[in-house]
Amino acid sequence: MIDPVEIVTSDWTRVGCGFNAQPSAETPDIERLVLETARVMPQMSRLLIMGATWLHLYGDAVARHRLARLISEELEPEHHPTIGLFLDIAQQGTHPHWFEAITRELPPVVTPRALFDVYRELGLTARALQSASEISLRWGLWCEPVGWKMNAMRPAWWIMQHNPSLLTRADFRGDLRASVLGSLRHDAESGGSELSLARACGGSRAQVRAALDNLEMTGRVKRSRVKGSRATRITLTKSE
Repeated sequence: MIDPVEIVTSDWTRVGCGFNAQPSAETPDIERLVLETARVMPQMSRLLIMGATWLHLYGDAVARHRLARLISEELEPEHHPTIGLFLDIAQQGTHPHWFEAITRELPPVVTPRALFDVYRELGLTARALQSASEISLRWGLWCEPVGWKMNAMRPAWWIMQHNPSLLTRADFRGDLRASVLGSLRHDAESGGSELSLARACGGSRAQVRAALDNLEMTGRVKRSRVKGSRATRITLTKSE
C-alpha cells in the first residue's frame, strides 16, 4: 500500500510545491487534496508550511463552494479543526479572506493539543504550547508561526502550463463556476442533472443554472437532452 503522505506530497509537487517527491501523473482534485492534507498533516509538519503557502498564493484556483461541501460530507469530524487551522493560516494577509465562509463554520478541538504527532511522541507537548502561534491557540492545535515558503513554490506560469485545468478556475477566482467545473471533472454523479450537479458543487439549483448559462455561452460545458427523456445531461467540452 502506498503511504498516504507520499500520495499527498506527490500531488502537491504536481501543482508546484517544492517537495522532494515524484509528481503525480495528472493534476489532482485540488479540493480533495486539501482534505487529504488535513488528514495526514500531523504526520509531517512541512505539509502545513508548504500547503498553506500554495493556498495563500494560488487560492483563487480552489473551488470554494465545492470545498465546503466536501468538508461537510466527506471529511471526518475529527479533522475539521485541522482543516480549519490550515485554511485560516493560508488566508492570512489575503483580501478578502478567501476561506472565511468555510472556517467560520468549523470548530476548534475540544481538548487542545500539539498539532504534530512528533511532539506528543517525544513528550514535547509543553514545548509545543510554549511556542504556539496565536492562530493555532485559537484552534486548539498548537504549532509554531508559519513563515511562507515563497522560494519553494513554482511560479504561476509553470503551474498553469502543467495544470491547465486550473487556469479557468483562477480566472473565475474560485467562484461557483469553478465548483461546477470541478464537480463535472471529479464527481461522477454530477453530470446527470442540474439537481445532481447542485448537490455536488455546493450551490443552489438556481445558482448552478446561472453558472451553467455562462459556462455554456463561453463553450466550457454542454447541456443536452437525454433521448426519450426530459432529463438534461451536462458535460465538459473537450477544451476543458
